[in-house]
This record gives sequence, structure tokens and C-alpha cells, in this order.
Amino acid sequence: MRWFALILCFFASFACTSTPAADSTDAARLAALCAWQEHPSNPLILPPDGEWLIGDPTVLKPDESPDGQWHLFANSLVGIYHHTSADGITWQRIEPILFQLGYIRPFILRDAGVYHLFYERFLNANTSQIEQVSSTDLATWSTPTTVITADQPWEKEGMATVGNPFVELRDGTYWLYYSATTVYLADAGFNEPRYVGLARSTSLAGPWQKEAQPILRPDAAEPFRNHGAGSFKMLDGGWTDRRIGLENGIYLDAQGHSRSAILVLQSADGLTWRPACDAPIIVPHGEAWEKALIYAFDTARVGNELRLYFNARDEWKDGAERIGMARTTLP
Repeated sequence: MRWFALILCFFASFACTSTPAADSTDAARLAALCAWQEHPSNPLILPPDGEWLIGDPTVLKPDESPDGQWHLFANSLVGIYHHTSADGITWQRIEPILFQLGYIRPFILRDAGVYHLFYERFLNANTSQIEQVSSTDLATWSTPTTVITADQPWEKEGMATVGNPFVELRDGTYWLYYSATTVYLADAGFNEPRYVGLARSTSLAGPWQKEAQPILRPDAAEPFRNHGAGSFKMLDGGWTDRRIGLENGIYLDAQGHSRSAILVLQSADGLTWRPACDAPIIVPHGEAWEKALIYAFDTARVGNELRLYFNARDEWKDGAERIGMARTTLP
């Protein structure tokens, strides 16, 4: 009945329009997006030998890949590693494709049969830009090209950085969401992204037109984004009138510890975002690998199962970072 669908939507804080059936479906999907189960074998991917970090995963499903395997790219301290898997749970690491310091935060996009790997590259200790390479087989890659640089005043308030790229094609236009500049985590001793921006282009080759101001920023009224905006990625379609995104907001908790957790957001236009769930879906907890901060992520949908691959840090200073997975079932 329509009143029941409206009640579900109200408690999920979701704007409900369209037909009663669509309302009910959206409400049920949103409820599923607010309730995830972590894989019992977490963490699934450990840092390479001699290193203490593997993070910022981005994935391709078997039906997107050239060999019917799962593919995952993630950065360590020394570059971006490539992993493969038959089931998306047990992973094998192969040779790094960009084995250099300063290549981090990858995102893989399949577009018209070509794979485009976007990533953040540090040019020096305080400056980074987004670059991309292309491939038809995930083995041989093109010469890197620059996508965007930190050229807006708000992108240079801390360090002059742009990174954490996410690209999707929408109505003939490519939308590039990205992180910009930094905020310092005093208890951890390093920086995390302060803003999320948006640039658009009709071609992956550019030129890219940026929004004049960030679309996500620190907000004292947002308890899970009161220190920094972290990173942002979209979910695929299937919603009647909403866009759904995920963000790992950076915040200070009641004890003053720096934290990061994954939030579900909703938007009518892809520009203005508000919470879709009452609480983050993955939060720091326990005394093990997820104790301190939950970081960047990517999603993959197989049938009705939606998987969320993310990395987490077990301590603030001198911590290690590993990759795990959570999943939910969409109606």
C-alpha cells in the first residue's frame, strides 16, 4: 500500500516521487544500502611483503574484463598493484603497472571496450595531479596523459592536490568527481582530502570544465564530515529519480581522534548531496584491522549482490592498511 511505502521512505529520509511501486522499490533498495555485512574472511588483501599499506581499491567484474576474471587495482607505498581473482574474494597479486613512488588512488573505467586507469600522481611532496593511461587488455598501457591539475584557489588551501578520481558517463557527458587539497590529521601525522570537486567533459581527452566551488566540504553540522570530505564514488543506476553516492568522510570523534567512515548520500542532480542513511555503513571498530579509519572504496554489482571493497587502518601513527569487502543484497 502507498502509505506503507511513504512511511518507509520517510524513515529512510528519502525523497519519494513517481508511482507507488517505484516508491516501494526505491525504499527497499535504500534500506538495503543502509545495511551491509562484512565478509567473514576480511581482510582479503594484505600489503606486499615489506610494506605496511595496500589501499584505495578499484575493481572490474568478470563480465567487464577481457579474461572473465575479477581485476582489482590498489596502491601500496611504491606504486599501483594489479590483482586478479576467480571469485572476487581470493586474490593474486601480479606485477605492478606503475611501480613508482607517488602513483596512488586509482580508478578503472571501461568505456567502449577500452580500459582507462585514472590515478593521482604526486609531482613533489606538496603537489599532485590526476593522470590516466589506457589499455585494451589490462596488460599493455598507453603513455600517461594529464587530466586535471590543482589550479583553483580552493584546491590549494593546504597542499595543491587533486586525486581520488571517479568517472562516469551520463547523458553523453563524462562526470569526474575528485578530491582536492588536504587537511592534517594530527594524531596520525599525515594529510587526508579536504574537499570533493566535480569536472565535466564531452570527451575523456578533455577539456574538463570544473565546478567553481567544491560539491562536498567539511561541515561542523555533519558529525561524520566535520574535518574533511575524503573521497566520493557513485553507484550505478536503477533509481527512479535519485543519484546514489558513497563518501568516506573525515571527522573528529567526541574524544578528538581523527576518523573516517563510509557514508551513503543521495542527490537529485549529482551536485547537491544529503545523507541517505541515519549512520555510516562501515565505521571504525574493534581492536583489529578496522580500529582507526575506514578509507576509500569501489563497488561492484553482480546480480542483486552489491559488493563494497574498501581499505582500513588499524592505528593512527605506525598503522597498517589492508583491503576488505562488505556486501548487501538489493531487491
